[in-house]
Order: sequence, then structure tokens, then C-alpha cells
Amino acid sequence: MEDAGLRSLPGLFLSEIYRGQHLITSVAPHEILEPDDHLVFVGAVESVVDLQRIPGLTPATRQVFKLDGHRAERSFVEAVVSRTSPLVGHTIRGGRFRSRFGAVVLAVNRNGEQVHGRLGDIELWPGDALLLEATPSFVTNFRSSTDFYLVSELDGPAPPAHDKAPTALAILFLMVCAAAAGVVSMLEASLLAAGMMLLTRCCTEERALRSVDWPLLLAIAASFALGRGLEDSGAASAIADQLLSHGGRSPWLALAIIYLVTTALSELVTNNAAAVIVFPIALATAETLGVSPMPFVAALMVAASASFATPLGYQTNLIVYGAGGYRFGDFARIGVPMNILLWVTTTAVTPWVWPF
Repeated sequence: MEDAGLRSLPGLFLSEIYRGQHLITSVAPHEILEPDDHLVFVGAVESVVDLQRIPGLTPATRQVFKLDGHRAERSFVEAVVSRTSPLVGHTIRGGRFRSRFGAVVLAVNRNGEQVHGRLGDIELWPGDALLLEATPSFVTNFRSSTDFYLVSELDGPAPPAHDKAPTALAILFLMVCAAAAGVVSMLEASLLAAGMMLLTRCCTEERALRSVDWPLLLAIAASFALGRGLEDSGAASAIADQLLSHGGRSPWLALAIIYLVTTALSELVTNNAAAVIVFPIALATAETLGVSPMPFVAALMVAASASFATPLGYQTNLIVYGAGGYRFGDFARIGVPMNILLWVTTTAVTPWVWPF
């Protein structure tokens, strides 16, 4: 059990094992698994998704394998049973859930607690939250249905196709070798690898499209336009001259100012946008001083990523902001000292690694 990593799953606890007609309770870490063992886990319903991604484990409900399409082409969906649903008062098996909706119930949550027992024998009530494995069309078909109060696709990938892992690793290996040998550029190698992933069905077209972060790409594209505008209009040089008027001709002080401007901007916009906007200013500053741009570029990269003082600076900041019940001032109290520490450290160390 311990070697398989089944004793350290977040939000889940292995309570017992059914081995034929024998029941094993209080499962020890050194318990050896055997084929066809039925493992019973207790914990958060959302963590069932983590179990689906472990190679060698399959859902106890055989209904999963009766769904159309490969498992890699399905997704996890959460649905809440409505009061007018024909499922109310019926068991999952009696209500013919799979044949009626083309989806399989993996877990049931009622009043914030998981409903235990054999899934097919669970009687559904209004307000029950169901964790489903279904095709992507399920969300489209039943989002407005009166059978459910809420239908939403869970974030994260679909159940992985572990049988495609050797093919995916081979494609990754070829991509790295081709780029390292200089046969093609890294961009060309990446595009060829992406095409091979689609051709070998390691990834479907739909999953590939869903994996693209379109808002981030738009933000980066807009930032490039703004950065080019700063450079072509002469604004970058003007801003650099203005910064140098406060910092004199000292490259150390100019480096500190560039870092400070970048990290301050990164607290308000994405780190990618902050880096693109300040980059031409950093280059213009180095050119005006007649020094190497490398220390300015390195400091800019660190500064753009060091956004700790506000929850707006980075996606993970926003994630913990709501989930942890933090306030805006909590980030400032912890983040500002961290920003200052990195500011001083980067400004002092960078020129020693990349001299002016």
C-alpha cells in the first residue's frame, strides 16, 4: 500500500479492502495488493478525481466501461439533482442513470457529506451533488435541463489514457533531441510534437483547444504591442532618461530602479505583461549607460515573478485569497517584506553573475 502511494492521498483514506469473500479492515501500510482487490476509500468527493488518474486503478462501477468513447475523451462533471428530476426517489440503478443521461455516477454528496454504500443502490434526493464521468457533450445537453439545478465541468484534465504514456514519452524525447541537435528550432520541434500527439491520439483536438489559455495569450499579445509602441515612439528612451535623471550615471542604482518599477507593475497586471512593458525601457537604459543589458534583463525576470504584495499579482495569489479567507492587507504585511528582500538581494547579486 505504501509503495503504491495509496497511503498519502490528499483528502482520501483507505478504509478497507474486499478480497474475494474476505474483508480486510485497518489496512496496514505493508499490505500487499492483489489483482481484483476492491479498495474502499473515504474522504472528499472531489478527491475521487485523483483516484481516476492513478495507473492500475479502475472504478468499481462497471458502468464506466459501458460508456461510448475512450476514457481520455471524457471529462468529470458535477451535477446537482433538482426537485423535479425523474431520478428523485429512485436508486441510481433503478433510474437507469447511464442509459438516460449517457453518464456514470462516481460519487454522491448529500448535505456536505459523502453517501456511502453501493452506488447503484443509493436513492437520490433533491439537492444531491453527483460526481459524474461523462462525454463533454453532457454539459451542453443538460446545462439547461430541469433535471439538474447545476451542471458544471470540473477543472482539470479528463481521465488520462495511461496506455498512451510510452508514445507520449517517445514524442517528448524526439522533440528534445531534435531541438538540442539543431535540426529544427524549439518552436518548430514543439509544433511538430503537438501534431504527433494529435495524430497518435495521445491528445484529442478538443482537449488541445481547451488547454490553451486564451486570455493569457491575449494579454501577452497586447503587452507586446504596448512594448513595441514604447520602443518605436521613443517613450522607452524618454522614460529611461527620466529614470537616469534620478539615479545619475550609476548602473547599480539604475538596476534597482528598473527592478522596483517592474515589481510594482507586476502587482497590478500579469507578470508576463509587466516584463514585456518594462523590457524596452531596460534595454534603453543599458544602451544609454553604455553597459551590458544582461543584468537588467535578469533582474527584470526576477522582478516580474516576485509579486507577493497583492492578491492581483498572480493566479495562485487569487486562488488562496478566497479559499483561505485572507484579506488584502494580509498580502501586504507578508508580501512587501518579501519584495524588499528580493529587491535588495537581486540588485546586489545580479551584477556579480552578469557584469555590467
